Amino acid sequence: MVETRKLLYEVSYIRPIVIFLLVVSHSFTKIHNGAGSDVQDYELATGYLWLVRFIKGFRIETIALVAGYVFAYQVKDLKRKYLLWPFVKKKFFRLIIPMLFFGIIYYFCFFYNPALFTMKDFIVKIFSGCGHLWFLPMLFWCFIAIWFIDHYNLSSFWLLFILAGISVIPYLGLPLGLNLLPHFLFYVYAGYFLWEHHEVPMFWSRNWTTIVCAWIIYLIIVVLKSTLIPSIDHVIPLEQRLFPMLLQGSMKLLSSCSGIMALYLTVVHFTQKDNFIPPAWVVELSKDCYGVYVFHQFILIWLYFHTPLVAVCPPLLVPIVGFVIALTLSFFLTKVALKTRFGRFLIG
Repeated sequence: MVETRKLLYEVSYIRPIVIFLLVVSHSFTKIHNGAGSDVQDYELATGYLWLVRFIKGFRIETIALVAGYVFAYQVKDLKRKYLLWPFVKKKFFRLIIPMLFFGIIYYFCFFYNPALFTMKDFIVKIFSGCGHLWFLPMLFWCFIAIWFIDHYNLSSFWLLFILAGISVIPYLGLPLGLNLLPHFLFYVYAGYFLWEHHEVPMFWSRNWTTIVCAWIIYLIIVVLKSTLIPSIDHVIPLEQRLFPMLLQGSMKLLSSCSGIMALYLTVVHFTQKDNFIPPAWVVELSKDCYGVYVFHQFILIWLYFHTPLVAVCPPLLVPIVGFVIALTLSFFLTKVALKTRFGRFLIG
């Protein structure tokens, strides 16, 4: 056992669970939308498609929510006082520097084409977050916004409601991670709001009936979203696809919130028991999540587009093999990186 008085037990479990689901999801989807053209003649099995739909319903939004949840815990319970510019500097080194370092590597490994290279395209891609690294600049802006919300005591149910409405509005073409800020700011603030009122869901989590109902609601919403909401044809003018985009955004909001709450209630059901302390390996695994997030997509894109894996492996096994290799190697690389001072600076 480990000393964890300053840790949120539920977060120590939620982080690894969500990162695990993220690697699963990308292992099944990057075959078709990685850093390059689709792998020819490969079709994802129907069962796999539904697996991805259930996982994608909430996994990345949960990471954003945990960020706000932990921030609220730090400022509300641990009484940490963050001045604006030191806070911006801290998050810049935590999020933007790793994004730039790994983004440059990602760009020259998977995007660079001497015939099409332009400095403008290079700068926009790097500073917007190359590949999966888009999450880092977006989260940076979310942290700045949540600092202002906390500093000026703006937190309220009405703000939660307003940000929920804003989150479904599509913002297209904004660089530097700003295009997804309206969507994810809701989840970061929802995490902050959840910690302020966590007594209520923690009370709900005591009853298994509530937890099962939460998962059933989530599954129903995902099925409805996947079967009843039409796909968006990006060829037609924006004004003609604006309503379908709003409809998709609204269903995404419902599926994400229901999935997050189902996962939260499930984890809290176990972690809030008397005398509960997570084992040391869980806490260590939670610390490795940043590195696994950074490394796993490098490995998947390399496997699917730069090795013969897809051609020589049976189709049903391709994403499973990709997942096992990506998870194992990204975990190994994380452990190696964290043994170095520079690695701890980037992903520690």
